[in-house]
Amino acid sequence: MSDDLAFWLSYITNGKHLTWYASFQFTIFAAVVGGTLAVVFGLIGATLKNSRFWPLRLIGTIYSSIVRGVPDVLFFLFFPLAFEQAVEWFIAAQVCTPESIAAQSAAWPPCKDANWFLGTPEYLMLASVSLGLVYGAFATNVIHGAMRSVPKGQLEAARAYGMSAAQVMWRVHIRQMWVYALPGLSNVWMLVVKATSLLSLLQIADIVLWADRLGAPNYLSAVGLVHGDWRWRYYLVLFVFYILVTLVSEKAFAALMRRAGRGILSGVR
Repeated sequence: MSDDLAFWLSYITNGKHLTWYASFQFTIFAAVVGGTLAVVFGLIGATLKNSRFWPLRLIGTIYSSIVRGVPDVLFFLFFPLAFEQAVEWFIAAQVCTPESIAAQSAAWPPCKDANWFLGTPEYLMLASVSLGLVYGAFATNVIHGAMRSVPKGQLEAARAYGMSAAQVMWRVHIRQMWVYALPGLSNVWMLVVKATSLLSLLQIADIVLWADRLGAPNYLSAVGLVHGDWRWRYYLVLFVFYILVTLVSEKAFAALMRRAGRGILSGVR
């Protein structure tokens, strides 16, 4: 019994497992930053859709319609790659010479000096922005609908008190909009959390990638087969992790709903 306990303690605390535990921070970071950006892009998109100028309304409508129709995986791969190559193209225009371009054997970047080497922090930030752009389109529709649900009488009363259009928008309209938007935004948040499982597509050693590596059959020449295919066990840990995040998120949004509805919901009833 003691030998089994010693084996499991040494197994789950080895270097690879400690790296797996540390990789949970990547998932949490991408979810928090991506969710925050989704709200920011949603506010911008909804403001554009509510604009009195039709070109701005058109931009907001195109953003919320087209981006929502693009598969998450495709956009998740497209945006970081397009951004990376756009930066390299800009750098190449500044530093590349005809001689360096001719000496370059690879098709891209144009010259060696224009190569932009990205690590985990850079890819993680690009992944978070991608999540924000994709789910910001969903948040745009949620916030746009919530803004239209605010009673017009309250907006007219604010104007009657002499508030400017910007004051009415930010102090009254958006302030009361949250009561109607939070239920929909909670669904957007859960979509963002689920989409963090795609981080490994951008060469980020996240929890899914490490679960696959650690759960694969492990053979060491010194001791033979350490374990067979244990991937389902590691995926079960991820399953529990995402369920716990869901439960915490539901309680957090319930608290936000209570706070946002103070002094508003009672008046509506």
